[in-house]
Amino acid sequence: MTDTPPVDGARPVLTAQLRVPPVPRTLVPRTRLTARLDALSQVPVAVVTGGAGWGKTTLLAGWVRSARLPVAWVTVGAADDDPARFWTLVVTALSGPAPESTAPALAALGVPSVDPLDVALPVLLNGLAERTAPVLLVLDDLHEVADGRVAAGLELLLEHQPPALRVVLAGRGVPVPGLARLRARGRLVEVGHEDLRFTEAEARALLAGAVREDDEDAVTGVVSRSEGWAAGLALGALALRDAAAGHAVRPGPPGREHALEYLAAEVLAGQPAGRRELLTAVAVLDRASGPLLDAVLDRRGSAAELAALERTGTFVGTADGEWYRMHELTRAALRREADPARTAELLTRAARWSVAAGLPEDAVRALLAAGDHPAAADVLVASTGVFLGTGRVGEFAQLGALLEPTATRSVPLLASLAWAAGVTGRLDRVPALLDRAERLLREGAPDPGHPGFATTVGVLASLRSVYGTPPTADRGAARTAAEAAVAAETDPGLPGWVAAHVALGGALLGGGDPAAALPVLDRAWAAPATAVLPVPNRLEVAGLLGWCLLEAGDPARARELVRTTAAEVAGLEAALGDAAAGAVALLHAVAARLAGLDGDLPSARRRSARAADLVAVQAHPAVAVLVLVDAADTALRCGEPRAALALLDQAREAARDAPPAPELAARVAALGSEAGSRVARSSRAVLAEPLTEREVTVLRLLRGPLSRRQVAAELHLSVNTVKGYTAALYRKLGVDSRADAVARAAELGLG
Repeated sequence: MTDTPPVDGARPVLTAQLRVPPVPRTLVPRTRLTARLDALSQVPVAVVTGGAGWGKTTLLAGWVRSARLPVAWVTVGAADDDPARFWTLVVTALSGPAPESTAPALAALGVPSVDPLDVALPVLLNGLAERTAPVLLVLDDLHEVADGRVAAGLELLLEHQPPALRVVLAGRGVPVPGLARLRARGRLVEVGHEDLRFTEAEARALLAGAVREDDEDAVTGVVSRSEGWAAGLALGALALRDAAAGHAVRPGPPGREHALEYLAAEVLAGQPAGRRELLTAVAVLDRASGPLLDAVLDRRGSAAELAALERTGTFVGTADGEWYRMHELTRAALRREADPARTAELLTRAARWSVAAGLPEDAVRALLAAGDHPAAADVLVASTGVFLGTGRVGEFAQLGALLEPTATRSVPLLASLAWAAGVTGRLDRVPALLDRAERLLREGAPDPGHPGFATTVGVLASLRSVYGTPPTADRGAARTAAEAAVAAETDPGLPGWVAAHVALGGALLGGGDPAAALPVLDRAWAAPATAVLPVPNRLEVAGLLGWCLLEAGDPARARELVRTTAAEVAGLEAALGDAAAGAVALLHAVAARLAGLDGDLPSARRRSARAADLVAVQAHPAVAVLVLVDAADTALRCGEPRAALALLDQAREAARDAPPAPELAARVAALGSEAGSRVARSSRAVLAEPLTEREVTVLRLLRGPLSRRQVAAELHLSVNTVKGYTAALYRKLGVDSRADAVARAAELGLG
């Protein structure tokens, strides 16, 4: 079907998004604009913005064909508003012209629990930084992106853009922060709405084939009314051709609303009934193929008719000859007159076909658009294995979040959505999903079980313990849930038995009882199911056991565990880089503590810093707190109090999402006091009046985004007390503002 590999293995329609769109046969050369884009040989970024129908895509598609650069093209769709999906598209597109630079990033994107901004994007930038031959990345229709995380990733890409990479951002709007900085640095080429407006000469060239040579008045009228709008000119040309054929038509459209009216009244109304029916279906479905339309309309020959329509360049366009999209104006004209009942019927038929074709996401989205949330939930239930088996955990979680709560009465689906939300960091969603699942079980809902678990109760209780215990919960909530899971899971040959015991061991360890946790985790490590778990899952169990052995006073066994898992750790990190974080962070932290026990502080500092970096990429909040606090302790022992304070700040941040752990909180406070005292003492060498420990703490918080009131809440002080400390800070540092205080402290080595 295509020479571009499918992005996700289950939705081949996405391959069309990675192709340069074809240009119309009537393409008018616009050298004044292509010359501006040619400046990308010297300037790294171009932005092309304009409303619907202003010719952005046509301009870029024509230009890249003559740019003589390897091109990675992505047409962004509404379903791509998810960081993992978006960057998978980008990296897959780049893998064509730059395969050697993208393989590690694609591997990192395969780990659903890791944010692409933490690993995949930096790895991609590093890979492209080693490239000498230029490559062009075009991101079209960026207005479809609303997720701020995608915009943040694009900002990172542009801020650290490799020399060989050239980037074009196009859409009705480009939601990317930082463009003003690029403009100020002279690193940005811009083509805007006014630039896209056709000149009179360009407009006449476009209309040249539509009228008789002596029909100057008609051409002048269209040029005047269109005001340089590409879509208006195209529709005007259509009107002129109809007039030349003897049809009575009204004058062409001067603007969008008139264009919609013109399309509805003059162009679409004049189409044969069968063609109009097909066009209405394409408008409703957003994108369509011949087989899909045959099924939806109960007819044959849709593929040939789509191809014929595409050749006229008026109604639909295609990138791969199989899947078609409707031009935005035509779609809008058809949709505003569509019958809601007929629209729902077409969407339902499309969903049925999509399920049979192995395109469950298309089916779910079609049913959601039809307003049939229960049916969408049924499809999601049936296709859970497809989504999770192909690594599309983020998409699965996103679709589940779109369902109305009352539509989801499947306990397995709710359990899977809770897991997906947990591993992708959406911990706030987990408790409500588990509550609904447990309520359905109590009400007698069907319970078909869950793969790998003996009971559904075991699944839900394990998830409740690991992901569904908010920081505000009772301290014993995680333990209580884990004990219920262990009671329900009775077969040590199943992964669910291991999961339940790991949940209980983790809860006991987090609750400050390593002696009770150790036998539980020992049983989990020795279970038959553990031996056949995937390597990342096995290493997670090993890391938790290793930490528990140290807490319980058995460094010898911990050392042996680190030794026997070292090869697997190295292999996983070689394959995934920092994306292996969730599996290996604790084992690095265990190795760091062992080095410290051996008196090798440099090795302890290096390994603990590595562990701290990894938990910043991905870790359960409770694990992150353990690792960060220990890394802060090591930094302090190595004479680096400022580094210790920074690590403690990260630990406090992680603790906001972790179950309550008073012992750890007390340790954080003690380490913070010691580190603050050391920094305060060091201020004596650079300040006439040294800072106090509390002033050092306030100064550290001033570096972040917290307001004065939030700083007060963080330190359990009144706002007036914080004002007093801040005033003292300013006086001692000789500054008048927060920004100056932070800058001055950095200059003196105190920040």
